[in-house]
Amino acid sequence: MSSTSDAMSDLNSGAPAPLDLSAGNLEDQIYHRLREALSSGRYKPGQSFTIRSLAEVYGTSPMPVRDALKRLAAEKALDVLPNRSVVVPLMSRARFQEILRVRLSLEPAVAATATELIGLEDIHRMAEDDRRMRQALADGDPKQYLALNQHFHFRLYSAAHSVVMMPIIENMWMQVGPYLHELFAASRGMQSSTEHHAELLQALRRKDSAAVAQAVHKDLADAADVVIASNHFAGDGGNPRK
Repeated sequence: MSSTSDAMSDLNSGAPAPLDLSAGNLEDQIYHRLREALSSGRYKPGQSFTIRSLAEVYGTSPMPVRDALKRLAAEKALDVLPNRSVVVPLMSRARFQEILRVRLSLEPAVAATATELIGLEDIHRMAEDDRRMRQALADGDPKQYLALNQHFHFRLYSAAHSVVMMPIIENMWMQVGPYLHELFAASRGMQSSTEHHAELLQALRRKDSAAVAQAVHKDLADAADVVIASNHFAGDGGNPRK
């Protein structure tokens, strides 16, 4: 997880983020780094960059970068433009709400299953993620906050060992991740998230699957309310910020 965050930070700062040339396919490495970075809100809707800039960051030729970006474009996470630049797409309000309905159906269900399977060590790690999120909030560090938020949720969901629902959840997070920046701009969004995470951790320790599912549902719904209120959508009268 940290390699993705480093890569996206490096893209913005210009610092090198070399790939492990001995670890296998370069295209796959770039694909997974960018995929997780999108899920954790490293990019904002409308943000753009070039294939060449990514190739420079990763120390590769443009070809593996271009191939990785094509895969992400096929998954609706990025738009590759004819001028060889790439943009994080603005989605319509209707698309965001449709994704939300899928998430509200799947994520609480996966969380309920995970409640019976997750170990104490992972619960401790989730509590540490939550503590660090609160610190990132106090420090005014949205990138750290959003990355930890993703880690918090995915530690829980991964414990369910779902081979069907987990890939769908991962894809949904990749598409909505760029919109999570709106949470940091709205104090009520942050307050709701910390409250729901505390409720979730308490329910996990009790092995109360219904309460865990409810906390996840409230967390997703309240976050979505903040994003929808921001009106940062394409094609329906919103006023997107680049």
